[in-house]
Amino acid sequence: MKSWLAFALLAVVLAGFFWPGLADIADSRDPNDPNLFNFVRLRYNGFIGNWTTWGGWTVPWAHDYPRAEQNFLKILAELTTVETTPDSYLVLDMDDPEIMNYPVVYVSEPGYWNCTQEEVTNLREYLDRGGFIIFDDFRDSRGEWENFARCMQQVAPGRVMQQLSNDEPIFHCFYNLSFEDMPAPYNVPGDPVYYGLVDDDGRVQVIANFNNDIGDYWEWSDQSLVPIALSNEAYKFGINYVIYALTH
Repeated sequence: MKSWLAFALLAVVLAGFFWPGLADIADSRDPNDPNLFNFVRLRYNGFIGNWTTWGGWTVPWAHDYPRAEQNFLKILAELTTVETTPDSYLVLDMDDPEIMNYPVVYVSEPGYWNCTQEEVTNLREYLDRGGFIIFDDFRDSRGEWENFARCMQQVAPGRVMQQLSNDEPIFHCFYNLSFEDMPAPYNVPGDPVYYGLVDDDGRVQVIANFNNDIGDYWEWSDQSLVPIALSNEAYKFGINYVIYALTH
């Protein structure tokens, strides 16, 4: 699909949030249909720091929930052939074996994840079975990367999260993405960096949106709080991740 046409289509779908009825084709389907794609958010129950809330907001794993997944699933259904609905989302504990039934899972704020042995073991098995994990919404402050890397070393001992170049197939499997089009949010210093855990066959199994927060762009895309161009890019990254996970 030509990039300008994709942008135009995405803008039309986003407009459906402001004028209900313009983008509701998938809404009539049963969101519990097991044949539909489900957006699975993982809940970790231990946090770095003594927090039950964070600055009046929800606990870290739930940031942007559920509006981020509802908006993203609407876009995914409209712009791809992935069958889903805006209500096809759920939350599972990170140590729940049920995650094995879903090809893609999402983790918010991994910089505050205080990983347990049960979570580590479950995620390791999930990756061994071919699952794909998206880590989102963390930045170079308060030791967030160091904490995330500590947990990932336990999940995948002997393997290293490596910085991905813009040439990786995951960034070109549906949209041709450019890192330059996705600046860091909140005016944080530095640019977004994309790290991946890559298997022996070159398949990315884990994507980490470091110094970035695509879920935040999804959440507020219908509220005129963020530039539509950046919301577009955030949706494109998410769509590429799902398409890549389902086809590789």
